[in-house]
Amino acid sequence: MRISGEEMTRRLGNNTDQSLPLVRASVAGPVVAALRSVGVEPAFVLDPLGLNEAQVMDPKNFLRHDTVYQIYQAVAEATSPDFCARVGQSVDLVKFLPLGDMLAEALTLGDFFTRFTQAVSKESNAVTQSLFVEGEHAYFSAKRNFQISVSPSQTDAFLTSIWISLLHRVLDFRWDPNQVILRVSNPDALPGQFHGVRAIKCNPQGFSIRFPSSWLSYKLRPEALENPPDYRVMDGDLAAPQDFLAGLKGLIRVHLADSGFGVDELADLCGFHQETLNNRLEPYGQTASQVIARIKQEEAERLLAKDNKSVGETAQRLGYADPTAFSRAFRKWTGVSPAAYKKSNRKD
Repeated sequence: MRISGEEMTRRLGNNTDQSLPLVRASVAGPVVAALRSVGVEPAFVLDPLGLNEAQVMDPKNFLRHDTVYQIYQAVAEATSPDFCARVGQSVDLVKFLPLGDMLAEALTLGDFFTRFTQAVSKESNAVTQSLFVEGEHAYFSAKRNFQISVSPSQTDAFLTSIWISLLHRVLDFRWDPNQVILRVSNPDALPGQFHGVRAIKCNPQGFSIRFPSSWLSYKLRPEALENPPDYRVMDGDLAAPQDFLAGLKGLIRVHLADSGFGVDELADLCGFHQETLNNRLEPYGQTASQVIARIKQEEAERLLAKDNKSVGETAQRLGYADPTAFSRAFRKWTGVSPAAYKKSNRKD
């Protein structure tokens, strides 16, 4: 029995066990952008991972969490063990964080963290960030709701650097590092002089920061959120895909231009065997090859008609080294040649 897409979305929509653990690709944007400041070309880090700078910086793209962890790890290996953390210390939060303009309207530190935990739910479908207050202590934490296969230590170093640096700026002369307890998977990824805070090693499934709950009432000055480095604004209206098929389509679109991209490569991206991937798609009535072909067809039609790309340009955008091979595939999908389709739509 074939289940409609609407019914499948209803059944799987909020079940993270059935979705790919995805996060917005541009969460790695600041560390990638900072590479040139130390004389490292982003391509040197991204090429071995099958990515490019444009894919990482595009706020519409989502990647598996493990892929983002690989990016951070590769950046650290190309620079220094604490490079990612140092970048985190100088991030412009209004530009980097989801719904940054809304966060900038927060009046107090507590107001900011509350707004953030509500906004960030759109950035990932597999990590929960929360603020918890218990008596004189407040706990800001992140918890991964999936089993990791790549160390998140550099990513956590970057993220916790953001929050510790924010607390430090807000507290100003009242700052007391002895009242802060930071737990991360690898304290060695943090700078030696980390605002006086000493980190404690913890489980890699998350991180946490404990600080006095009284700090939440401190007023938030605009300059505490803004720093000089330039960074593209994220689109907060784009939410991380909760449905498995929607997440899979997003991954495919990121890698459409990769030469020879097919089912095997898609299965590797998902961390599945090819058979497992097809089994996960069975309730949708599709196979992985059919999903890839359909997306290629949709993108080809868009490029030829709407964007007025040539057949050669379209073939290259879809990972075909030979335009003839693309033409054969397009004729199989639509029954007409790319040139005829382009001509027909131009007349329309």
